[in-house]
Amino acid sequence: MGEGGGVKRGAALGLLIGVLLLVGCGSRPVVLTDFLPGAGDLAGWEPVGEVRVFNRDNLYDLVNGQAESFFAYGFEQVAVRDYQNAAGAMLGIEVWRLATPADAYGLFTVSVAGEPAAVGNDGDSDPGRRLAFWQDRYYVQVRARQAVDDTTIRSFATAVAAKLPPGGNRPALLNRLPPEGLVERSVVFFHEEISILDVLWLGGENVLGLNSETDGVLARYEVGGAVVQLLLVQYPATEAASAGLAALERAQISGLVMAEARDNLLGAVFGELEEAAAGTLLAEALGAPASRASD
Repeated sequence: MGEGGGVKRGAALGLLIGVLLLVGCGSRPVVLTDFLPGAGDLAGWEPVGEVRVFNRDNLYDLVNGQAESFFAYGFEQVAVRDYQNAAGAMLGIEVWRLATPADAYGLFTVSVAGEPAAVGNDGDSDPGRRLAFWQDRYYVQVRARQAVDDTTIRSFATAVAAKLPPGGNRPALLNRLPPEGLVERSVVFFHEEISILDVLWLGGENVLGLNSETDGVLARYEVGGAVVQLLLVQYPATEAASAGLAALERAQISGLVMAEARDNLLGAVFGELEEAAAGTLLAEALGAPASRASD
């Protein structure tokens, strides 16, 4: 046999061994639809129709005009299924897979609007209507078409959480948020400006140079009776942070009290606050004295 034939047989043998090892270990690719409850999984409720799966090519069919907001969090895929009970009530589940646990956490933070719920990580509930949580690199929403018993919504959410990989670490940048005065459940984690436009208007021109490589966090603080916003952005390099600071000061954004760059971090305070108090808040967040005020 020639040398080429021996190489091909060796490659084929290696592939076969790899397949056998996977089968022996019981491993198979993770399928997003496996996380959704099936027929008979929840008493009194049955799936309606087929599971719908959307990726980056057709997400617009599910969230017309909003796909970019999900792309900003490393969107990969979402599976959607509807359920119905004997009375005709309808309920839907969405399981979103993002690039990382940090992205799943970030997408969750832009939707927080209700009460804490002990499901998954940081569960958020509008009782009888909606429950959302994140877990590993997945973001989940359970939404009722009409008001239903809150126990039912929690049962669906708990069933999905039990199928998902456990855990998920919050982004390390959150550790820089000073705890004193932080408004509970006000934190938004983001990469791109589109994710915070509804809560902090920066002109819509991406003056900070944000992209998929940047990490950012925006949070509300109560300081001396005033409610202000603290913005932190972590850039890949020190030069980018300095450039972002210079651009922010040139833009003269309304409400900017003070901004500072320290190494690869940029911090800014927005609202009605004395510069001394804003400087103290920035100093705690950046780990060094803040001294540069806006024009």
